[in-house]
Formats: sequence, structure tokens, C-alpha cells
Amino acid sequence: MTETKQVEREAASSSGGRLVTVDGRVLPLRGVAVHADACGGIARVTLEQRFVNPYPDPLRVSYLVPLPPDGALAGYSFRIGERRVVGEVDRITAARARFEEALLEGKSAGLVEQDRPNLFTLEIGNIPPGAEVVAELRIDQRLQWLAEGAWEWRFPTVVAPRYLGAAGRVPDAGGVSVDVTEARVEVALAFGLTVRDALAPAGEPESPSHPIAVNPAPGGLTISLAGSEASLDRDVVVRWPAAHPTVSLAVDAGCPVEGQPHAESAYGLLTIVPPAPGGPMSPFSRDVIVLLDTSGSMEGEPLEQARRVVAGLIESLGDADRLELIEFSDEPRRWKPGAVSATRTARQEALAWLRALRARGGTEMGDGVAEALRPLRSNAQRQVVLVTDGLVGFEGEIVASVLGGLPAGSRLHTVGVGPAVNRGLTGSAARAGRGAEVLVGLEEKVEPVVERLLAQMRAPLVTDLELSGSVLLAHAPERLPDLYAGMPVRIALRLRPEGGAIRARGRTPAGAWEASVNIAPVGAAEGNAAAVTLYGRERVEDLEMWKAGDSGARVDAEIERVGLDFQIATRLTSWVAVSEEPTVDPTQPIRRERIPHALPQGLSVEGLGLRTGARSGRLAGLRLSLGVTRFGIPPLRGVAADYASVLQESRDIDYSVVEESFDAAPPLPPFLLGRLTWRRGRDLAVEIAMLAPLEWAPAAVEVAWSDGAPVRGQIVHRGSTRAGSIGAGQVIRLVVRVPEDSPAEPPERITVETGGTRLEVVIER
Repeated sequence: MTETKQVEREAASSSGGRLVTVDGRVLPLRGVAVHADACGGIARVTLEQRFVNPYPDPLRVSYLVPLPPDGALAGYSFRIGERRVVGEVDRITAARARFEEALLEGKSAGLVEQDRPNLFTLEIGNIPPGAEVVAELRIDQRLQWLAEGAWEWRFPTVVAPRYLGAAGRVPDAGGVSVDVTEARVEVALAFGLTVRDALAPAGEPESPSHPIAVNPAPGGLTISLAGSEASLDRDVVVRWPAAHPTVSLAVDAGCPVEGQPHAESAYGLLTIVPPAPGGPMSPFSRDVIVLLDTSGSMEGEPLEQARRVVAGLIESLGDADRLELIEFSDEPRRWKPGAVSATRTARQEALAWLRALRARGGTEMGDGVAEALRPLRSNAQRQVVLVTDGLVGFEGEIVASVLGGLPAGSRLHTVGVGPAVNRGLTGSAARAGRGAEVLVGLEEKVEPVVERLLAQMRAPLVTDLELSGSVLLAHAPERLPDLYAGMPVRIALRLRPEGGAIRARGRTPAGAWEASVNIAPVGAAEGNAAAVTLYGRERVEDLEMWKAGDSGARVDAEIERVGLDFQIATRLTSWVAVSEEPTVDPTQPIRRERIPHALPQGLSVEGLGLRTGARSGRLAGLRLSLGVTRFGIPPLRGVAADYASVLQESRDIDYSVVEESFDAAPPLPPFLLGRLTWRRGRDLAVEIAMLAPLEWAPAAVEVAWSDGAPVRGQIVHRGSTRAGSIGAGQVIRLVVRVPEDSPAEPPERITVETGGTRLEVVIER
């Protein structure tokens, strides 16, 4: 292999996505609508995704769905015609098995699996030809309080590729890889937000992301898009000025329905308002180190916006503070060998260095984070500010580095920059660093963003915060944040339902600080239901943080239990919904589609590392629409070298083949790819993507594992595709019964005798 080819392949494997073409097709995803109702810092959000099957065959569709990491996915259903199918949470393996088995029975089914706290895969199978299906996700979401005195609702609409590093670094790389298209995606966004908070005098809602219309409504205001529908290429952000909380401690509590596994406790969201600054409560001195992401994905406007934020931070420093600057892409590079006093001269030199930076390369932030956490002075608070789009797939590495290396009294803050920030990184790292997460879009004014960051750095008024009291059973996060001037914090609580007192204590530069509140009794099914699900979500986020620090299998068992008890999606629990009756003939061939995402606003395919020679989109005379990308090609034996080379360089095979006119029919390739979708006992089901026409009449089948001779299998016609003509782009289902002593692991390949043709099917690993 030439050096150029090797570089291209490494770039393709690390980019975390593919540049694809939709070839002028109308995608099955026809519309996305977000409806939210917000009051008191909590929003109940319904996300609707409308799919239409344009094919004459049943359709199976998958879509990567971005969701807010500060929310709990607490409901799932789908509508097909007049029927509404309601889902439930099950263990991830059990939910997957129920989903796949339902498809073999001809039932319509939906599945939602968590890939990251802010990234989910939604699948719907057996959508009848011409039918419309609307998937509904319900999210209970915490809102962010801004230093200028406003609530902010932020909802993501697009997934950007994430840098994955070397092959094998991210175990679930296939799950977080995303297809991105430069073509206009004809899927429009509609949103509506009802705000029930009392607005501050002369205050009006605003959006830095979209033009909005504001209208009065019963009990509040409705906020919607002004004019036409918006594209799915950036976060939706809406802010409204509200009366600032004045009570030191306040609790919004709720209790589950009686009989639920977690119903022995009540749950609450505690708001802590910091004491007013002034008098003896002077701010701590600061050692500030800025870690600035200059990787390829930050090319262009993202880096310019990040530069503005960092410049504002530098200009806020005084002579008593110390400053370090590190940029990182493939490796970290320092402004100075160590920290320097932030004098006027030093600040001017730092700004000049900042202006000269350019974006390039991958996103290797781990070394920079580790170096940044070294403490300098015992009488200063070490404040690390990580400025990034967060587009990496190894978030756990960074969180583990913060957990293991954060010195006592130090904090790590994150600034997420761009239209589609990976808050699975920025939020989790800030949580582990006991700091703040601040977000800024590409067209947003930077000055208020810098002020929000400074409000959480300039004067940490209360540190070493602790909670206690007769009513308190647990709180999340376990690592409590500091209290900053003008910035209330919200903490999820598990409580005794009979009520009682709760106290908050902390340390200020002037001495101890304390406040308390009494919580009234809460009965079954009373109070705020969102307080219940959000406690579950916060508990899971704590457990995932400790998991990043290598706490072992005990953490996984607890995550699964919390997901099942609270009926929320987690890494180990999924939402599954199955129709009661069959909706299609399961012996028909099917179609598969994976919906690509639009290129996020302001990002370039070159900066994301997606422009490589391996993505020509042609294979065996067929143009591929490149809609499904989860196949890592295993080592192949006895296969034509040129064909194997094409497969390995393209890395994936697409199910969505666009049929074209050819001078001659394309030849059947020497082997096909199959996905093992389901196994129960001796029966296993495989889906086979057809890259050329075939007369399908299976007569015999052999199954081979990596260590052993092939064994004869028995074709199970119930659930298998019936005999007939299969076209390019269709998918065959084959159910095979293997001998009792067959290995438990997935087979390596299956050989099918059909109509005089011998098909070699390589099974996806």
C-alpha cells in the first residue's frame, strides 16, 4: 500500500464519519418538530420525527438523534396510521432481541439506544410501503440559568463527526460514526416553546440561533420560528429574562406512582442561591490556563469565535493573576514554557500569539488536559478553561484524566464553541472538574458569553459545599459545584417522603456559610414528575463519571438498575415499542436506510477530515447512496483481491443502492455482507444486502465459524425472504437453524445455494 493510501485510510478511520451523497433522493425522514413547555428551570420536551416509506418494500430506517445531555429520555412511542404504539424501557440486549424478533414476525417496531448521553440511535422497522410513521421522544430537561438573569433552553438538531483517533481506540466507533452530506437535506425543523415564567420588567425572549415570533398564550407566552421552517444544521437556543430567585434554598419535589421500584423515596431539585458578594467576601486569586482546540474541525468561524472568547478572558485578568495558554490538535503546543504574571505586557503578547493560531490536524486533547491540571500556588484556585467543539469519540479518556488529576481547590471549566457542540464531552468534563459549562454559537455575540464565564471564575463565593439534613438520602452530582456570584445552582435529591429539613454549608474567604430549608411531605404521584426522572438522569451521569475512572462492573449493574427503575434510557437500557399485530408480510424483501445529517453550520468537510479518496461511492458498477455505515470489514480469505481492496478502502457497504441503467447487468460480487440481527437458541437471523439482481430460491445453507469446518444448517422459512426475484438495493432476511453443539459466538460466514448460484455471505463483526 502506498504512503498516500495509508494516510487516507488512517484519516478515514479517525474522522468519525463519512461524506456521503443522497443522489437527489427524497429521504424517508420528512420532518422534525420540537415542542417544549418550560417553567421554573425545567422543560418537558416532545421531539417528533416523521418518516415516510417511498419504496414498494417494507422499510427499516435508522437515524442518529442528538438530545440534550442535561435531559432524561423519559418516554417513547410511535404512531403508524391511527395506531399509537407506546414503548417501555428494557435491558439493552433484551430490548434489541424484542425489536428484531418483532420484525421477523412482520410487526412494526421501534428501538432507541443510547450511544452517548447526548447521542441516540433510533430505529424503526417494517414501515409498510407508502406508510407514514411518527416517532415521539419525550425529554425532561433542566434549563441553564445565565449570569445576566435569564433562563436558556438549548436543543440540538444535528450530529457532527467526532475524531476517533487510531483504530480500536473507541470501542463503539461504529455507533458514533455519522454520515454527513454537503447536499441540502430536504428535512425541515419546526419548533414551539411555551414559557410560563413571569418575565422581568421590559424583558423579551430572544434567540441567537433562529428568528422567532413571540405571542401571548394562556398562562404565559408561545415562541415559534418566524417565517419559514429552519434547517437541521445547528442548536435551537431560546432565552428569556426571568425574576431572579431570591430565597437561599428552595426545593421542587415529586414522588413516583405507588408500586414503582423507586417509589419508596421522594425526589427533588434543590436550587441554591449564593450569598450576595461584597464586604469581606473577596474573590480568590486565580491561576488561569486556557486549553484551546485548534484541530481541523475548528477551521474557519469556529476558531474565530473561540479566539474572541479567549481574548475576552485574557483581557479580564489582572496583575495578581497568572496565565498559561496551550493550543492542541495532533499535539499540545505552549505559548510560554510555564505560567506568567498577567501583566499588561504579557496580556498583549498572549493576544498576539492567539491571533496567529491556525486550525489543523486531529483532536488529541488528553496530554494538554493532564499538563494543565498541575497546581502552581497553594493560595490560588487553579482554573483550567477548555475551549473546544468537543468533537471526539473518546470522551471517557478526558473525563478520567480530570477525575484522576484534578488537584484540591482546582476547577476545570469548558467553553463549547460551534453549531453542534458535543456536550457529552464539554458537560461531562465540567462536571468532573467541578466547574462551569458555557456554550456559544457561531453567530452569537461573544461579550455576554465571556461575562457568563467570568461570573463563574471571577468570584467563587462558596467552596467545599456540603448538604445534610433529616430528609436527605442522596444527592447528584456527588461532587458538588462551587457557588458563584449571580449564579444559582441546581442539585437533584433523593428524599424521605415524610419531609424534613435540609442544610447547605460551605466555605467563603470570610469564613463559614450556611442556609437551610424545610421540605413538606410528598405523597405517591404528587408533585413534579420531572424531579423524579431528572434525579435518575443525574445519578446515571455520576455513575458514568466514576465508570470513566475505572470503577468496574458494579457501576454498570447500578446504571442498568437505575434505568429500569426510573424508566429512562441509559447506556445499558433502551426504549422498545412493538405493534400488537403484523403490519407487513415478513417474507418480503425489505429496504434499509440510514438518514445522513446536514453539514453543521460553519463547518467544512476538509476540517472534519471527510474529504478522502476512499469515498468514491462506486462499487461493482453501482452508484451507492452511502446511507448505512456500520460494517468494519474482517480479514477475507479466498476472495478476489481487487474486490476485497475496494471494500476495505471504502470501509462500509451501503444498503441503499440507487438502481441505474447499464449496458449490461452488473455481475454478482464474489461475496456479500450479512448482519446477524437476532439469535435465540439454535435459530439465527441474518440480513443480506444485495448489490446486484438475484433469483432467490435458497435450497441449502452452510454456516462456518472462524475455527472449524462449515456445518449444515436448516433454512427456517418463517421469517426468511420467500423465493423470487431480488433487485439491487433490496435486503434479504435468512433464518437458519444450526446444530445444537454450534458455537455461541456469531459465525464468520454463511454459504447459501440458491438457484444454481453459490452465495458467500461474510458476517459483520
